[in-house]
Formats: sequence, structure tokens, C-alpha cells
Amino acid sequence: MPLRGRVQWSLLAITLVSGILAFVFAARGDLRPDDPSVAVAVSTTSTTTTTTTVYTPPIRYVVQRGDTLYSIAESFRVDMRALMELNDISNPDRVEAGWELVMPPATGFVPVAPSTTMKP
Repeated sequence: MPLRGRVQWSLLAITLVSGILAFVFAARGDLRPDDPSVAVAVSTTSTTTTTTTVYTPPIRYVVQRGDTLYSIAESFRVDMRALMELNDISNPDRVEAGWELVMPPATGFVPVAPSTTMKP
């Protein structure tokens, strides 16, 4: 692949200069691997990771007259099967008014309303 243009010659020159500089700085030997001060500094360095968990109490909903399990799941944006499993409901058609339902925990997804654009 012959070098034809100025850009290619410039890239070759930059590559050669950076290679020579890397060799010179490496040969200077400012930090030697057998230097005990470097080994001590590296061996005493440690990092700690802390995590914070925020507890949010579960959301509870009291079933109102005319509510269906599907409408409750849609209004809270949760999966109906997860709602049934969490509240030990075997028949989704058999939900009585006055029952207190526990909503599944949030997954971290925050729904965003669709954007509204006016026509010109």
C-alpha cells in the first residue's frame, strides 16, 4: 500500500514520533517495578463500595364496587398475573369490593407520557 497523500504521510510521521516518545519515556525509568515504594503504594490502596437501599412501603388498594382485577392492574400499570400471585387470587373474575390488594413492587421503570405535537 503506497503512501500517496499528505494525510497519509502526516499519519506516518505522527505514528513514528509518538513511538519514539513512548520509547524515550519508558527508557527514562522514573518508576521501576522493583522499587519498594511503588510496591507498598500499590499494595495499600483499597476501595470500598457502599450501596444504599431505600425502603418504600408497598402500595395497598381497597377494591371498590365495579372494579375488576384487569382495571386495577391497568390503573397501577402492573402485570395482572403478578397482582394475582402476590394477593393469592386464583380466579381473576372473583374480586370482591372491600378487599385490600397489595401492589407488586416497582421495577424502576417510570412511564413517560407520550409527547403531544400540534399540527401546523
